[in-house]
Amino acid sequence: MLLIPGVATEFRALKSVSGGKLMYQESIDLSHLPAEGLKIHRKVHPAAWKIDETDWKSRGDLEFELFISGNARKAEIEGWFTAGITANCHRCLKPFNLDLQRSFHLTYLAADPQRFAKEEVELTGQELEVAYLESEHLQLDEMIQEQIYLSLPMKFLCRQDCKGLCVHCGADLNEVECGCPEDETDPRWAKLKIVLDKSK
Repeated sequence: MLLIPGVATEFRALKSVSGGKLMYQESIDLSHLPAEGLKIHRKVHPAAWKIDETDWKSRGDLEFELFISGNARKAEIEGWFTAGITANCHRCLKPFNLDLQRSFHLTYLAADPQRFAKEEVELTGQELEVAYLESEHLQLDEMIQEQIYLSLPMKFLCRQDCKGLCVHCGADLNEVECGCPEDETDPRWAKLKIVLDKSK
């Protein structure tokens, strides 16, 4: 356990979570934040943060820095993180290394149990940009893990001009010209093409 003077902080080496993930664990007691705020810098060893998804997995150190201010009713967090992953290209399926980085500003508010107990609650635009605390303790590992997932690209590409695999023989078109005929018509539109041909 790591203790920061004047701040109720808990740090544990590892935490197992579902989905092939293993994360370090650390929480901050927001009710004991110093008036000037709290700055935290961590460099997490590869063995202490492991994420193994179907198309990517963690690689190297996870490094992040946070500045936390406020209290248990409202906390503001400015931060950044850097991390490396190995991903499978969505076109050619080959693994490649990708460096992730993200800066973020987060606002946490104490939940209003009476208001949110109602069946329907209309959230304001400002409320959609904040998160709500379940307790006075903020789990830093869960927050950083969420930022990692938010930083992932919509599609993993080893390079922007990756040609992918041949739909006929499976050859990597970045390396060879397989000679298979090129279909001008997308196979998903084949049935529509037949209908159009018959109508002519």
